[in-house]
Amino acid sequence: MSLHAPRGIAVILGLGLTMAACRPPAPPSKSLTWVTIPATDPRLRYTGRSYRAPTGVVFSHPGVTIRASFWGDAVRMQLNDMGLGGDAGTNFFDVVIDGAPPQQLAVHRGQLTYVLATGLDEGRHTVELVKRTESSVGASELVALEVHGELQEPPAHKGLRMEFIGDSITCGYGNDVTVIPQPPPWSAPTFTSKHQNPQRSYAWLTALALGAEPVLLCYSGRGVYRNLDASTLGLLPAIYEFAVPDQAVPWDFSRESPDVIVVNAGTNDTFAGSGTDAYLPDEATFKSAYRAFLERLRTLHPRAHIVCTLGSMTDGHKDAEGAGGPPSVHVGQWISDLVAERHQQGDARVYRHEMAEQVPELDGVGEDWHPSAATHRKMAAALSQFIETVVCPCRTSP
Repeated sequence: MSLHAPRGIAVILGLGLTMAACRPPAPPSKSLTWVTIPATDPRLRYTGRSYRAPTGVVFSHPGVTIRASFWGDAVRMQLNDMGLGGDAGTNFFDVVIDGAPPQQLAVHRGQLTYVLATGLDEGRHTVELVKRTESSVGASELVALEVHGELQEPPAHKGLRMEFIGDSITCGYGNDVTVIPQPPPWSAPTFTSKHQNPQRSYAWLTALALGAEPVLLCYSGRGVYRNLDASTLGLLPAIYEFAVPDQAVPWDFSRESPDVIVVNAGTNDTFAGSGTDAYLPDEATFKSAYRAFLERLRTLHPRAHIVCTLGSMTDGHKDAEGAGGPPSVHVGQWISDLVAERHQQGDARVYRHEMAEQVPELDGVGEDWHPSAATHRKMAAALSQFIETVVCPCRTSP
């Protein structure tokens, strides 16, 4: 599509036509030119973790959002992407112009410029970029935003600040697909990056219900003391210390602290080790790692409300494989023990939320048996109610 599309028609990402929203009469028209705004310009507002690199701003967590306002009729971006491509290695963004339904944009290594919208009515517009895909797919570096007009002051922040720490469930793994499991030899569809959608995750929906902007700090397959593959590198407590996982750039904790932190961790500690000597998770090792993480969170965020949950792929129960040893363990109970321990130490701002397990035959599953969008909605409804009534009855209107 050309930048000279008929006036009054907005062409977004070249995917279709939509009528531009009604706006007040515009001031006298100026001669519009393309203006390049570096990614570090303070008028670009970032939600989520990122860091400044020599050539731009780097980020990788799902749900990282970039917002801007401009006067003009078109907007582009310059972006260096580090995804490897293919079904599981292509990064995707949601692009929202003036609050319209999001349009999905695939980005590719080696391509710099992407048209976000063109042919808009000349006037004030907002653009919002939301990274859909997680760190395992690859990091992205915004180099610049280009507007055909002029950049203006950004939209305001919402009041309540929330962080969600977790694994693939928090990332929204495979939740744009829903299938009802069938008898064997049926198997669930496997991961594709285009079907990962943090805005349909329980974390995003919970924040939306509470009038907050979510920050997702999550990585598929990672645990508290061991990962799904039983490795111990890149654990969630370690990831929390960095701006971007797998890159040695510490996060600056002198910035504003979250009001509420939700920790949904322990699923991979529970599931790891099938068929090995490490089949059952070790209580002492898990508790030691989780305890240290809670202590670290409290040191970093003295006033934050910390909600510990687990689910919805498991509640933490696991039976022994073969004879000998304990018959079963329950990671969820260990988390309850640790929350009670914090209370005994005088920390009343740590809470235990028990999340219901998914019901695949009713709500279906996403890719690799992950929660479906329907399950995420149920998770969000229960969690947001818990936060409003037990944790912090402080709903902030959107």
